[in-house]
Amino acid sequence: MPLPILPDPVFARALAFLTDLTAISSPSGDPAGLERAAGLLAEALRARGFAPEVREESGLPLLVAGQPAAADGYLLLLGHLDTVLPATPPQLAGDRLLATGGIDMKGGFAALVGALDLLAHHGVEPAADLLVVAVPDEEVGGELSRRATARWGPAARAVWVLEPGEPVPAKNGGTAGETLVAGRRGMFDWRATVRGRAAHSGSYYWEGRSALDAAARLAVAAQGLSRQGGGPTINCGRLVAGDASFVEELATAHGQLGTDRQLNVVPDRALLEGEARFLTTHQGVKLAGRLAALAGEIACLTETAIDFRSGPAIPPVDPNGPQRTWCERAVALAARRGWRLDLEEERGGISFPNFLPDPGRVPVLDGLGPTGGGMHTREEFVDLTSLRRRIVLLADMLAADAKAQLPD
Repeated sequence: MPLPILPDPVFARALAFLTDLTAISSPSGDPAGLERAAGLLAEALRARGFAPEVREESGLPLLVAGQPAAADGYLLLLGHLDTVLPATPPQLAGDRLLATGGIDMKGGFAALVGALDLLAHHGVEPAADLLVVAVPDEEVGGELSRRATARWGPAARAVWVLEPGEPVPAKNGGTAGETLVAGRRGMFDWRATVRGRAAHSGSYYWEGRSALDAAARLAVAAQGLSRQGGGPTINCGRLVAGDASFVEELATAHGQLGTDRQLNVVPDRALLEGEARFLTTHQGVKLAGRLAALAGEIACLTETAIDFRSGPAIPPVDPNGPQRTWCERAVALAARRGWRLDLEEERGGISFPNFLPDPGRVPVLDGLGPTGGGMHTREEFVDLTSLRRRIVLLADMLAADAKAQLPD
């Protein structure tokens, strides 16, 4: 769906940039490919008035573009150049661009380039304090992504994230739309080590205390705490149980699987590992306490010893935090252009905003990139209608941030 405010040449340049950027293979951990991708983005930003610098950190390229006055804060735009898969040649297919990393998340950089061109076309200057940071390792939850967010995020007056939104299908005769991410869940990992009492399962069954039984009960009880509609979710990701020698030496003892070895032993050791996700900090603290209490209750019931430990929490992003006004403004700007933008209150995936020391202090706008489908697969594609929308939305928002307005 063409948008009258977006001239065809402006969109064509953004699409050409996205095609070139996705043609570069830049999977996580590929310094040469990431260097080429960072160089292409730096070239595009330099042509649009930025002074980009590509730094080497821990052997990988980190792009920083803009020199804002930190004393007054700055508008930080965050994104990542790494992809999960190596690239295959991008292809146009109707109103789609089939491209590796197209929505996750090179499309966000294309939307930014297009928005800057659209502003220039209409003679509107964005705020002078824009700072663009592109990291090389977000897809693997990398240290550089965390460090970059922690370094530049706290001093920002706002953080805008170029990750993709999601398509919203039409319902009950309504219109289809897209999303903007207003909130993200927090997360912590947890581990339960269970010690029971071994016994011969034929002769002394009742003298044994099964660590596997205790771990299985804990797994069922833990996942039973999950609630739809804003509640927490608990995932049990791994359960290993058996004789202590099997569990503790799994790397060499896994050959026992599929045999009858040690099946006549009441298992005295189990290891259960998982993660928990939550929407508010209070919910996360309460959840960690409830899981620990469950472990204690089941240990008493099964006469086993359970050592339960939860890891450090990654904080959530409150959907009703300081960014709420900007989120609602984005919805209104989309409506002004004739399309529907919904707010995601609790996206589950961890991303840049979760790495802020205090996500509740800085206004965070997330999911500004175009939608599509097939993320992390060979069928990944960018919806070009969405790319048009996101170029205009980002331009409208940058104009509003600069106390200006694009024409209708």
